[in-house]
Amino acid sequence: MNLVTHEAAVPAEALIRPTLMLTGRSAATVYAQPGAELSRLAKSGAIIKIARGFYAAIPVDKRKGDWLPSLETLTAGLATAIYGPGHGALWGLSAARVHGALPRALATGFALGPSQHRAIALTVRQGEVEFRKRDPERLELEYLTTELGPGLVTSIEQTILDLSVRAFSDESESRVEAVRNLMALANPDRLDELANRVRGRAALARAERLVADAH
Repeated sequence: MNLVTHEAAVPAEALIRPTLMLTGRSAATVYAQPGAELSRLAKSGAIIKIARGFYAAIPVDKRKGDWLPSLETLTAGLATAIYGPGHGALWGLSAARVHGALPRALATGFALGPSQHRAIALTVRQGEVEFRKRDPERLELEYLTTELGPGLVTSIEQTILDLSVRAFSDESESRVEAVRNLMALANPDRLDELANRVRGRAALARAERLVADAH
């Protein structure tokens, strides 16, 4: 049996590979009483409880401190745990954070996947994760590396169109900041091509006006 920790053992078979995420269902493939074993592993410091029913194995090099994954890392982990590897992704403001376009921390994580899911309140830190039903096959996604393993995130160009799909208002401060910063990072030709392909010309026009208004 392969182990991913060297003290309290977390069987690799209990993980939602290729991530370090666990749920009662994934643990049931190894344990006859998954709830009790997850509680034991949490008390021993081998895993942390992210939200009700969701856990993560603590990386070996993080075992000797107070490890607290970022909201974006937790959001990516939950997306994979819920939708399966390759089917969930960060989008919206969470994607903007990952791309370095929004320096301020968020209280809400944003994930998408092929089916709707209720919002999940986090227990390991303040905040919650909201989910949106969207077909990943129709989006431009990129691979994302996190402390909990690989995930997916909408590309810079896709994120611009997603955040600009509706009009901006005075209440959109974070969205405005994110779009302006993302526009500075985007590949103009790639953005234009994507807008044509996904019928996002109106969204692109909003983003371009937003940048023009800043000058």
